[in-house]
Amino acid sequence: MPRSFALIQTGDQWLRCSHLQTALVGGAVQLSWLDEVASAPEGGEAPLAAGLAFDSHCRLHRSVPEEGRLEHHLWASQDPLEPVARPEPDENLIIAGDTEAVGEFHPVKPPTPFQEPRGLAVDANDRLFVAEAGARRVPVIDLWSRRVLRRVAFPGRPVDVAAFNTTVYVVTEDPAGVWVMDARRLPREIPLPGGVTTPARAAVSPAGELFLLEGAGTAATRVVGAGHDIPTPWATDIEFLQETPPVLVVAHLAEQDLFRKRIEPGSVTNLPPLKAKNYDGRGIVRAPDGRILFWTANGFRHAVAARLRFRPEGSVTGFRFDSGEYRTQWGRIFLDACIPRRTSITVRVLTMDDPPAPGEPLVPPALPANVESATVHRPDLSPPMPPLAAISDAPARPLHHRNTGRELPWVRPAENDPFETYELPVIAPPGRYLWVALDLAGNSRVTPRVRSLRAEYPSHDHLRRLPATYSRDALMADFLRRYLALPDGVAGELEAKSAARHALIDPRSAPAEVLPWLAGFVGLVLDERWPEAVRRTAIREAAWLFRFRGTIPGLRRFLTIYLGVEPLIIEKWRTRGVGAVGSEGAPDSNAILGAGFRVGGELGDEGPAPISGSAADAFDTHAHRFSVMIPALLSEEKIEVAHHILELHRPAHTIFDICTAAGGMRVGRGLHVGLTAIIGHSGGFDLLRIGGTTIGRTAVLGRAQPGVTPEASRLGVDTRVG
Repeated sequence: MPRSFALIQTGDQWLRCSHLQTALVGGAVQLSWLDEVASAPEGGEAPLAAGLAFDSHCRLHRSVPEEGRLEHHLWASQDPLEPVARPEPDENLIIAGDTEAVGEFHPVKPPTPFQEPRGLAVDANDRLFVAEAGARRVPVIDLWSRRVLRRVAFPGRPVDVAAFNTTVYVVTEDPAGVWVMDARRLPREIPLPGGVTTPARAAVSPAGELFLLEGAGTAATRVVGAGHDIPTPWATDIEFLQETPPVLVVAHLAEQDLFRKRIEPGSVTNLPPLKAKNYDGRGIVRAPDGRILFWTANGFRHAVAARLRFRPEGSVTGFRFDSGEYRTQWGRIFLDACIPRRTSITVRVLTMDDPPAPGEPLVPPALPANVESATVHRPDLSPPMPPLAAISDAPARPLHHRNTGRELPWVRPAENDPFETYELPVIAPPGRYLWVALDLAGNSRVTPRVRSLRAEYPSHDHLRRLPATYSRDALMADFLRRYLALPDGVAGELEAKSAARHALIDPRSAPAEVLPWLAGFVGLVLDERWPEAVRRTAIREAAWLFRFRGTIPGLRRFLTIYLGVEPLIIEKWRTRGVGAVGSEGAPDSNAILGAGFRVGGELGDEGPAPISGSAADAFDTHAHRFSVMIPALLSEEKIEVAHHILELHRPAHTIFDICTAAGGMRVGRGLHVGLTAIIGHSGGFDLLRIGGTTIGRTAVLGRAQPGVTPEASRLGVDTRVG
């Protein structure tokens, strides 16, 4: 039977270990890096903060507080190492609304300059909110019409705004406060978190939690929100990445790196920083592609991963493994690790039958170097650590790389998985308890990483099956036990795979390379163009698919499995009109849609009219034919695969055609009244008629204006009579 094993794998388990100059990143232990310490500003003051915000059209809006203006620039993905040439700002971002009409002409005046615009935010409806500190107000600008919808006054000076969907948070100073508003409703003040007296910047997490930067640009700066109080000396701005769990990016002064912190309930973890070359120190923003963008003297740039300097050595000591039986001979240790060139991992082990003596110094638990705070659930259940002197004196032994992959049955790593499996035997006396310590070494540029540690028990018992003369000498017995571990490992892995052979006949767990073999049991030939998920689903549902092969439900389900959208299959006989195939004579048609258009009759005659053609003609055009409507844009390869599926599984005597969203909906072929379309009222929009529609009165180009909101709309600003 496969042997049992104890392991350390999850982040919670690694936190219960003792770390020395190691970090926990992405669930793997590695050497910690040397942090760049944020420095104080020259002259004693940080630069004046400016606003950056993106709208839904990938336009970057930027405020220039000292000049009292806004500008916007077109953004596109680019090489993050190359800054773009600074574009000319658009001076006509806002069209003034307080103009004086002269006859039928309405001259456009340049917009009034803003008074110290400090922060910017764009909500889900493309409304731009400006924290106009000098005027103690927040203008709301509709980016579609480029007009100021309203100007909301505040008792304090607005210094920053942050948007989440349509909700906007406004941070004010003198007096300090936080307000909640949207584009139509009046602001509402909310209480400041405990201990916050000088909020300066705000950011909203992907879950909608508000975080405030307290005392920006000072040695006592901290981030407060969602139950966290995180010291961030000399920080000037904060922004969240679109990740789960949320990652907070903290910006400091000009030319300094951007720090990243993973925020989780009860824990804060530092991630490798980002490099912000030529950063002006006035603010950051998340770009539409998820990267962090900042401003330089030559335009905007994207932050990139900083080159780290790792510590040369580090170690992690695991907690106690318990086999449950005394005098247990432990077997092998397996590590899922990534060990680049010029790095190494060595292993120290300690076995004991009895717990350490009371009062004996133990290895103290210690969090990873990059974990500022962490909540270990039920720390009383954490197994004890080893004696400090005994584990320190244990000899360090190297690892062996397994050429056959992981020892777990039928487990295959992903194609881009850099972690491989290493092993070594436990060279230690028998004992109920086992402790494992890992020593990591690097060259300050790269680091080894460990994701999982497993220790199997008990070891093989082949020595008991041999004559006693081979195991009388302790050294010889130890060598023979380690020598026999090689063939025993091969036999044990084969036995484990045999015990888990049921995984091979389940398409959800079978390795990808055996899927064609598994499909052969049900007579299904897999197409190499099918993704792996499609192959597994097709095998799992093969019995049902073959049961309904050639029917509309069967074809529809097969195409849905491959395309991911449910197609519509229409038999042509359902669109033949009033005349039935095989009927005698030519019946009259009285079905009239509108004025002069009839189904099955002639055009322009409101009276009964015979259907032309014979039953043989109707048979040739409608019998044994069907159309497949796919409501998706498909590539040429997907269309070919869908055509191939229909060729193989349709009734042999039928003819079909495929209509996709790219081909449009054609009347009589892809658009059928009562089947795929309904005649009636639409969403309420009127048709645009040349010569009969007035722009601005009965039709609007672009997005429609918002309706009237009671107690929020103002006559002459966003509402008019008549």
